[in-house]
Formats: sequence, structure tokens, C-alpha cells
Amino acid sequence: MDNRAFEEGNDMHGVLEHGDIVLADVALSADKEIAKTDTEVSAQPIGFQDQVSPDTFHELPNRPPDNQQDRKQLNAGSRFHVSTISSGIELENLQPGWVKAENSIVSEKESQPDMIRKGIIATTHSQGQERNRKMSRDVIPSIEHYRSHPQVQTTVRRPTMHELCNQISEEVSLHEFDETLANDDVKGNGEENVTESVKFGWIEGVLIRNMMSIWGVMLFLRLSWVVAQAGIGETLIIIAISTFITLVTALSMSAISTNGEIGGGGTYFVMSRVLGPEFGGSIGIIFAIANAMDCSLNVVGFAQAVQDMMMEYGGVILFDGAYNDIRVIGTITMIFVCAICGLGSQYETKMKDIMFIIMLASLANFLAGSIMGPSSELEEARGFVGYSVHLLTENWEPAYSVTSGQIQNFISVFSVYFPASIGILAGANVSGDLKDPNTAIPKGTILAIIICSISYAGVAIICAATMARQATGNVMDLANGTHLNCSSSVNGTDCRSGLYYDYQAMSLVSAFAPLNYVGCIAATISSALSDFVSCPALLEVIAADKLYPYWMVGFWGKRSGTSNQPYRAFGFTFVLALAFVLIAELDMIALLISDFFLATFALMNFSTFHVSLVKPIGWRPTFKYYNTWLSLLTGILSILSMILISLPIAVITIAIVLFFYMVVLYRKPEVNWGSSTQAQTYRAALTSIQQLVHIEEHVKNYRPQILVLTGLPNTRPALVDFAYLICKNNSLMICGNIVEEKLKFEMRSKLQQKAYRYLRFTNIKGFCAVADNSNLHTGVAAMLGLAGVGKVKPNILLMGYKNNWSTCDRTALDQYVLTIHTGFEMNVGVAILRLQEGLDCSQILADIDDLILNKFPKDKKKNHKSNEWSVTSNSFGNFSTDGDTTVTSVTMLNDESKVEETEESESPNDNEGRRTLVLGVTKSKKSKRSKKLAITYRDPEGNQLPKSVMNKIIVFQKKQKKDTIDIWWLSDDGGLTLLLPVIINSRSNWSETKLRIFCTASGVHELEKEQKGMAVLLSKFRIDYSDLVIISDVDEAPKKKTKKWFDDVIRPFLQPEPNGAGPQITEQQLEMFQYKTNRHLKLRELLLDHSSDSNLVVMTLPMPRSQSLCAPLYMAWLEALTANMPPFMLVRGNQTSVLTFYV
Repeated sequence: MDNRAFEEGNDMHGVLEHGDIVLADVALSADKEIAKTDTEVSAQPIGFQDQVSPDTFHELPNRPPDNQQDRKQLNAGSRFHVSTISSGIELENLQPGWVKAENSIVSEKESQPDMIRKGIIATTHSQGQERNRKMSRDVIPSIEHYRSHPQVQTTVRRPTMHELCNQISEEVSLHEFDETLANDDVKGNGEENVTESVKFGWIEGVLIRNMMSIWGVMLFLRLSWVVAQAGIGETLIIIAISTFITLVTALSMSAISTNGEIGGGGTYFVMSRVLGPEFGGSIGIIFAIANAMDCSLNVVGFAQAVQDMMMEYGGVILFDGAYNDIRVIGTITMIFVCAICGLGSQYETKMKDIMFIIMLASLANFLAGSIMGPSSELEEARGFVGYSVHLLTENWEPAYSVTSGQIQNFISVFSVYFPASIGILAGANVSGDLKDPNTAIPKGTILAIIICSISYAGVAIICAATMARQATGNVMDLANGTHLNCSSSVNGTDCRSGLYYDYQAMSLVSAFAPLNYVGCIAATISSALSDFVSCPALLEVIAADKLYPYWMVGFWGKRSGTSNQPYRAFGFTFVLALAFVLIAELDMIALLISDFFLATFALMNFSTFHVSLVKPIGWRPTFKYYNTWLSLLTGILSILSMILISLPIAVITIAIVLFFYMVVLYRKPEVNWGSSTQAQTYRAALTSIQQLVHIEEHVKNYRPQILVLTGLPNTRPALVDFAYLICKNNSLMICGNIVEEKLKFEMRSKLQQKAYRYLRFTNIKGFCAVADNSNLHTGVAAMLGLAGVGKVKPNILLMGYKNNWSTCDRTALDQYVLTIHTGFEMNVGVAILRLQEGLDCSQILADIDDLILNKFPKDKKKNHKSNEWSVTSNSFGNFSTDGDTTVTSVTMLNDESKVEETEESESPNDNEGRRTLVLGVTKSKKSKRSKKLAITYRDPEGNQLPKSVMNKIIVFQKKQKKDTIDIWWLSDDGGLTLLLPVIINSRSNWSETKLRIFCTASGVHELEKEQKGMAVLLSKFRIDYSDLVIISDVDEAPKKKTKKWFDDVIRPFLQPEPNGAGPQITEQQLEMFQYKTNRHLKLRELLLDHSSDSNLVVMTLPMPRSQSLCAPLYMAWLEALTANMPPFMLVRGNQTSVLTFYV
């Protein structure tokens, strides 16, 4: 196709808005009856106007030529040809019914503005044929393709690999265009009606918010007391330590918050996405509670400031002038704060802006007053003497005193001051209300910490340089020069002024004291507002993630009302904060709150340390000014500070964190946030596997790693349970599913997801593997060769016994026996499990996914889907109707794939006389095994199945009676025949069974020798057993009754086949293997005599050594050993020792 118009870039006629799509070289040719007219149209790239899927733009029509004649040619069936640069789309045959709008081809039903707005493109080529499309689905990179946030809804998607690999040949009619356009129009109109929420920049949203939270109650009411106790030297150290912790925490938070887009939830969102839901959820709850406590701290500070102001300027006392007054004022203030926050974050932010100005004015007032000095004798008598080098020197050293009956020290003073620094997360907590949180949080938080730390240090130095630690406040003492001497022997009074006693020291220093009171009120109210907003926001985000039960968190995070606000969360925050307000002791609340925030800071720093240490591929923060080990040091320092401040409160804080951690760990919510713990798990696993590769295997570290051929695990639950008995907490278990048909990726993915859902729902830890386009033995060979990594790979092949071996197709039987050969050829142990009822339950049990995914509505349970497996009620006796082949057939596979798609149900007549069983998994209330899921089986109406049916399916789950596990160790295979039942016997539900061991001797005279030797060997292996039986008559001839039974079993295989082939078992083969046949028949007699009542029988698997041994004869031997017996496992190791008696 000629693209000269595009290459030369001239002759521009119009612009079409559809992303970066460029139209080039538009050639228009009329039919033979009309003269040909060529029109070239070029268009330049334009940015996206609407979110239209790039991979479906070929379905939309394009603009026509620009004259009336061309339009007539189109209606007559003319040729209009266009190619697009981005995807090479070529469309043909525009049908009549389309007319020319000014800049586009439109349907008669469509208006030109709508077409232009949607960026419609179409090309046509009329040759009197049906329309034929040739197209490529490749799309250019777009940011919309990489959005994965659930709150971001977009119609743009990247084509799947299946769509790219398969040619698109479906026809799209014109009415489909109309439907597409109509749908887009509806979406567009809907988007126009959405009201965008108010967003804040970094100054208003983070800087001012953080500064107002840091400039809180401690600045106005407690900093002067800290200077009096610790002296200016240690006060600066306290400020430096707090600044170091908060600044490094801010650097850590900045690194994480710039490693991708963050949503609402701030601190919780960051830590939960880095550390995972367990730690993230627990610290989110702790942080929400801490914000409520900080709100109460500031409200109590506000109440104390109001109380002092009333006493100062009017001597007003509400009740007792102490705690009760604070409680009353605090309660009223909490109601006011709750009302303001309930109106919306914009009102709260506007109030903070006003109060920020008041705060700046009050600080300027304080600085001016310190320069002006005392304005009256009363101020000087109260300890304000102005700047004095002598006073600064005197206040440099610490002078700890007794406050509220407690001797103060550096740690106690630090615990009182530290809440001044906790406001650094106020901006991050409202990250959902920020225009660009990735930029705003680092810039605003770090700058706020620097400014506020300098201001705290400046105020502390000014207080130390202008005020005495203690003063009498008596003007007469000032005249006598004893106003600074607080000895009662001198002036007969105790000091009540000075830095020690006057919490309103800043008001005393200020030029206009009432303005300082207003500043204190503004600081406390603004901080309370920030904390009150943060707590509901955190609860709402935590509830949205559904980490905790609905009654615990989800109930509080639900929005309601006409303004769609989380009023329940507001109510919870109000009640919690009010409870701490009623304590009415500022220092006590400060002590409680310090540990909560220090725990948050510790985990914040640890999360940065962890993710930067693991360094997952996605760790690319744009903020580079952080240090891995500095974050770790700060995290440790935060924990030490928690312990030093108050050990009991630290223990309580850690206990609360662990409680919420365990709740999430127990519930296992289905969230996947790509946390650093996942990256660490992968890294540790990879490192361990790589180390194991270079370590020689040792018999003491042998672990049975099983590839169990289950097909879909839910179709053979007993086989899965048996394999898990061996592998639980010990080793690898892989459930193999071999599919005869070639699978597409989507179907393979569905099969694996289905298998893993069953394993997870039944609390079985294992893996699943699918081999498609294979028969049984080739699929097993592929799995044994490729499954696993390094030393972590299967060393045992576990199969179900083929119950229908005597009636199945000859090829299927050969494949089954060949699979046993394959296991031995690949040097792994082979085990075969047989239940007399069979293992394959697919013919009597419905799909467990229907219950796991709640697909059956209660009102539709009576009419189940037609593709469910069902049997008549009289077929309970035998589970396997077509054998346990472990190969998923094409028919079954198709049925499985339709489970998620079909909604058709059988008619009542079709279900008449039939009963469908549904496999469900629930918690067993009667079971004493905590946190263990038990499988129960019920019909659609909820009726429990007969115990006989249920017990046969869950035979390896239930508690075994005090009976025996019989081990027939006939050949030395390395000890695997002995080891597996020993492992089973160690399980809790099999622990009461006893082991009985049967061995063979070469003759009667060898009995005593063999028994002593075997007893010594078992004692060295440290294996407890109840009986050891040595059998000497295994080589004797079997009874005639047994021979007759065997002859009846093999008789069908001695007859010539209907297709003219010879018998499957020949007389020569029978004669060649007569000795082995007689031996197996004698073993059958011994088994019936000794082990017919055992809980489980384990016997060495006969070895099919010779190629001349046919499959039917070998299966007849296995039938002789296992028929009419309890659960029976035939097993043989790979002749490598798996037991040792060396240390």
C-alpha cells in the first residue's frame, strides 16, 4: 500500500481524534460506471480524548472524501481504501446506508459531532463481495494498559496472547457499530456527570497539615516544662533524637511512597503493600487508634488552655477548677471537632488554613515579647526576666524534680515530649485527597519536620534564656530580691511560677498574652481536626481491603448518608477519643500515645529496610535520599524507645499488634499486593534450592517427594488425602493431571486454578501440574523429568489402582503398565494405592467449585446444571465406573470448562429417579482438631449422606481405630516399603494403630536366624512395632480354590480377540511365569489369613522385569494380591537406601 502522503507529510485536510492513530494515503476509486476520483487524506497525531480500546478501533467507521460526488460513489458501492500506521488495518466493503457528515462517514442514525468526539475511523473497499477484514490486533504502549487498581475503571485493554495468535475472521455488521457507539455515548454521558472531589497540593495538603499537627499542644503547654526539667542541653538532645527518628521515618516513607502510585489510606496503604496484609493490617489498626488518642491529647490540651485562660482573666471555675472542668470542656470540644469533620475534608482544611495564620501570629508575638522583655513587675516576679546569659547558663544543666508524685528523668521527659513529633504522618494519612501524593508527601513532610524542629529548638532556647526555673510570683518578693528563692524559710511560701510550674510560660513571655492563648487553642484544635479526619480514613481503607471480619472493622468503614461519608467511622473515632479525653491528664495520655506511634515508626522503617534489602525488580523509588541500614537503625531505636518509656505499655502495644496480625494470618484473605515478604520468600526459596543443588544427598535427609496422579484433585479425594498423609510438613507433593487433548493457555490456567482452590480449601499444602497432548505414560515421563527444581523434585510416583483393568481398552491397559515401567526407568519409587470401592469419585460427586465459589443459588439447587456428574442413588456401592485412569478425557475436560459458563439446568423430568451429590467443605464442629477443615458430603437439599458412603471417601482423614498397619516387606528395595507406613503411623489420626511386619525366609531352618536379624535391623532403625512375623511357606503351591479363582480372572485374556488378533495372555507366558504366579497366589492366601482385618496393608510391589511379561498377566498378579482386601498400597523403592542407623 502506498504511504507517500504520510511520508511527505503534506496535503493535510483534517484531524481525527483517536489517540495516536494516523491516517495516510486515502485513495478513493469509483466503479466502472463512474470516473475515478482520488482523494488523499492525512491526519496528525492527537492525544486521547476518550478512553477507547486501542484493540477495537478497527470496528469503527472512518471519515469519507470531502465532496458530494465521492459520497454518491460510496452509496453506489465505490472503493474507499485506507491503511493505518499503528496497526496496518485494512477494511473493505462499506455497505450502503452511510452518509457523509462534514468530517466523517456516519450512519443516517448518527450525528456528526458524536462521531468526531469518539474519533471514528473506517475504511471501505467495494467489489460486489461480502465485507472481508484483514487486521492486526497489536496496539501501541499506553498507560491504561498498566492500570491494575480496582478503583480505576477503564475500557482500554491490551489484547491477549490468544487474540494475537489467532486470526480475527468474524464479521461485524453495521448495527454492531451503532451499538458500540451508543454504549460509548452512554459511558461518556455518565462520566460527564461525575463530580470530581477536591484535591490539595503539597503545601496545603501536606506541609501546612503536618506543621499544624507538630505545632500542637506540646509546643504551648509542655515545652517550657521540658526545658525546666532537662535543661537546655538535654532538651536539644531530646529534640534531636525525636527529629532523627521522624526525619529518617519520613525518608523511609518517601522512598516507599515514590515507588508507584498510592491511593487513600496513607501510612496503612504504604506499609500493607510493602510488608503484606498481616503486618500492614495490624499496624493500620494501631495507627488508627493512635490518631484517635492524639486527637484526645490535643482536645485535653485545648481544654487546659481554656481553663487557664478563664482562671487568668476572670477567675471562672466551672466545677472544681481541675479535672472535671477539663472533662466538660473536652467533651464539648470533641462534639465540635466531630461536627466540623463530618461536613467534609474541605471544611477541615479551610479551618486549618485560618488557624495556621493564627499560629504564625502567635509565634511572632512570642518572639517579639521575648525581645521586649517583661512589661510589668508581676511578670518579672513570675520569673520572666528577659534575655540573660547568666540565666541561660543556669538553665543549661538538667534539674529533674518531682511532678505528680513521680521523680522525673530523661526518659520520662522524652516520653512527654515525643508526641510533639508524631504529626509527621498527618499529610500522608489523607493521601487520597492529594493531587500528586508521590511528590507531595516527601516534599511536604520533610520540609515540615525541618521547620518545626528548628522552631521547637528556638522556642526552647528562648524560654531558657528569658525565664527562671522557679519563682514565687509575688511582687513583694521581687522588691526584696527573693522572688527566685523558693525556700519556705525565706519567704514563707512555695513557688508557683517559673518554668517548673507555669505551663503557660509562653503566654507570659509573649507581647500580647491573649494572642498566645488563641495560638494555643488554634494549634490544639487544628491537630485534633487532623487526627479526627485520619482515623476514619484509615478505618475506611482497612475495611475496603476486607482483611478483618465485617463486625470487627468492615462495619465501621461503610459510607452512608446523602453526602456519602463514613459516619460510622466518625462515631467510632468520637467514642474512642472521648474515652481518652475523660482521663483528663495530659502527661498520662502522652505516655500512652508515644508507644503506639513509635511502633508505627518502627514498622515503617523496617518496611523500607526490608524491601530495599530484598530489592525486588519493581523496587525503583524516585526518591533516592534514604539509606537501608539507617532505616534499620531507626526502627531498632524506635523499639528501644518504646521499652524505655514504659515497658508495660510497650508489651500491651506489641500484644495488640500480634493479635491483629494473627487474625489476618488465620483468615488468609485473598489479597495479593506483591509485598516484600513475597519477594523475600521467593529469594530465600531460590537461594535454598541453589544451595541444595551442590549438596550431595544423604540418607538421613531423605524425604518422600511424591508425584501423585490425581487428575483433578477433587475427583480423587482419598488419593490426595493418602499422599498428604505421607508428605504433610515433610516434603513435596505434586498432583499430576494428564490431559489427552492439547490445551490452550486459558483452559490450562482454569484447570490449575481449580486444583489449587481445592487444595487450599481442604488445607492441603501441595502443588499441581498439568501435562497436555499426552497419553498416560508419556505425560508421566514428562512430569517426572521436568517437575520440580534441583533436589526438590519427585522421587516417588503414586498411582491409583486401575479397577477396570479387565474390561478396559487394551491400549489403556498397556499404557497403565507402561507407566509403572516408566517410573522405574526414571529411577523413582513407584506406589499403587487401591480401595475396593475405587478412587475415582467423578461419577458420583458434583464439582466442588460450585460450593467453593457459591455458584448454586438456594432457589436453584433443585435444578442443577446438566453438565454435573450424577448417578442413580443405587450406585453408591462403587465409586469407579470407568476406572482410575488419572487421565482427563476430552469430554470431561469440556464439561469442566463449562462449569463457569453454563447456566442451563435439567428439567424435572430429566432428574426423576436420580440423586445428585454435592461435595462441600465445611468446618467440622465435632472435630477437636483446631483449624482443620473436614470434608462433608451433602445432597442439594442439605441432607447428609449415608455414613457408609462418606466414610469410604474420607477413609484417610478420619481417626483410625486401634488396629494394625500390616507391612509385607518381601524384598529389600532400600527401605521405602517400611518407611512410608512408619510415616503414616506418626500422624495423629493414625497414631493409635500398631505396626505388624511380615518378612519371608528361605526355609524352615532359617526362621529363627531371619527373625533375629530382622529384629536387630528394626531396633537399629528405631522403629516401634507390635509383631514381627517370618513366613517360610511362601514358595509352597497355592490351593486349588485359589488357582481356580485366578483362572477365572485371566480367562477372558486367554481367548482370541474379536478383531482376529491372538490372545493377550499366551500359554507360553503362563508357563514362563508359573513360579511367580504361584508365589503371588500363595501370598494372596497369606494376606487373607493375616491382614484381611487391618486398617492398611503395605506390600512390596512386584517388579515387571521382563519385556515378555504382558500387561494383563501383570495386572492379574496385582489383582491377586489386592482383591477383597482393606486399603492396600503396593510400593517399591528405587533400590537406594532411605533408612539408616548411623548418627
